[in-house]
Amino acid sequence: MNFVALYSGEECVGYAYVSSSGHIGPLAVARADALGGAFTTALALALEIGSPQVSAFLPGAAEAALKTAVEHGMRITVPMLLMSAREFGDWSGYCPAIQAVCDPT
Repeated sequence: MNFVALYSGEECVGYAYVSSSGHIGPLAVARADALGGAFTTALALALEIGSPQVSAFLPGAAEAALKTAVEHGMRITVPMLLMSAREFGDWSGYCPAIQAVCDPT
């Protein structure tokens, strides 16, 4: 498992874990506007370590990560639904350690 601290200039804005199999997550950022760049960095790290495929679990509220995933040819392989009778958490800057898959081509 590879850990990377994510920076915007000199400010640490989050972190990501990338496994040798290419799974990204968990990945978290302090500001939702940093998520797209953070996910792009995690994708690059997965490719750099020679992962045979790349995977990540991307909440629907994490729009920037979803957009980046689509732009890189990722596809949904295990759709999931989280339901609650009340609001909780801010998923706009977090990608848990579950997965969706793509070939890194």
